[in-house]
Amino acid sequence: MYFTSINPYIWQKNNSILFLENNLKLNVMKVIKIMFFSLCLVAFTSTVQAQKFGVRAGLNIANVTGGDGLDTKPLTGIYAGVFKEITIVPLIFFLQPELQYSSQGFKIEDTNYSINYINIPVMAKVYAMKMFSLEAGPQVGFKISDNIDVPEGGNEIKTVDTAFAGGLGLNFPFGLGINARYVMGLSEISKDGGKNQVIQLGASFKF
Repeated sequence: MYFTSINPYIWQKNNSILFLENNLKLNVMKVIKIMFFSLCLVAFTSTVQAQKFGVRAGLNIANVTGGDGLDTKPLTGIYAGVFKEITIVPLIFFLQPELQYSSQGFKIEDTNYSINYINIPVMAKVYAMKMFSLEAGPQVGFKISDNIDVPEGGNEIKTVDTAFAGGLGLNFPFGLGINARYVMGLSEISKDGGKNQVIQLGASFKF
């Protein structure tokens, strides 16, 4: 008789405790989600406010090295594109993704062999001083055209090119800057070998 009278009470009490625990867990999860969303919103807002857009353009001095022992010479071309400077550490460290057209290639005797790419560098940029910056990062390029006649059964120029770039810049008031960059090819441009090597000299403007 004792157990029959107390068991329903214990059962109700346990259910009440479980109900309170579940509500508490749900409330805690809601608070965590709200806090996480708020932090993401603050970080996103700060990042957007810290972004600067710009354009860059200049001269390419391009060549291909290591390809079947060919005696290649530098070929001049141009590059032009846009970039976004994203603040990571204010005034010191930035991330700079870019999108640019780049006319590259090489010369054999008096014949120009052009290979044109859309390149996407992602540069880590450090301001050593307000006017002086260093940058380095990976680059992937997508071939959009070339004027190289490949004989039947020959190896065509590959569609994708990978590289590593490094450079420096001088930054002036009103968003103006001049920069130099060396782009070292990591992948061969065809099965016959050869890697892109490019020196870029140009100017930039940040809005």
